[in-house]
Amino acid sequence: MGWRTEDGRHEGHLAPMFGDGQRGRRVTGGSVPHDDVVVGDEVQRADGSWTWPTRPAGEVTGWVVCCDCYSNTPFGPASSWIGPVFTRVPSKTLENLAARRVFAADDEVAYACEREDVQDAAVGLWRSEHAFGIDALTEVGAAAAAAAQAKLRLDAAVALARHSGASWADIGRAAGMARQSAQERWRGGDGAPAGGGA
Repeated sequence: MGWRTEDGRHEGHLAPMFGDGQRGRRVTGGSVPHDDVVVGDEVQRADGSWTWPTRPAGEVTGWVVCCDCYSNTPFGPASSWIGPVFTRVPSKTLENLAARRVFAADDEVAYACEREDVQDAAVGLWRSEHAFGIDALTEVGAAAAAAAQAKLRLDAAVALARHSGASWADIGRAAGMARQSAQERWRGGDGAPAGGGA
């Protein structure tokens, strides 16, 4: 389970972390025991069956916030970002998500990063430390598009008001400007901006 920026170019997630620095995978179920964590690609055994390499969940020391950063190519992530670590603590009373401390019993380690409260804390860190600028620029683009649409809507409304007999003083009041400003802005009388352009 991960989180994506609106442009789809960044996918954040939490990965189990071991004391030696190895990161686990977000693979659960199937042939993976609940008290194990997948640490590599699925491999084929000599008998032809498939299995995942795992390590005991008791060895997990925390969860690291990661991001797969995609370019405009179809070949998978162009780069990765590794962020803050949530430390695994030995009891529920020591858990403090604001301090990045999470409790999980051995059979819950693989699922701890799916808890809603842990997800919320991790997403907050991911956004503030890595994806904030990306989403901020997406918001600028969305706001600019909305402003352009609002301008077109206002121009159409002024044209309708003028064709319905409204005075420039009435239009100015409705638009929050003086009569003269409204007339100068839409002086063609049809609601189009003065000068025929935007």
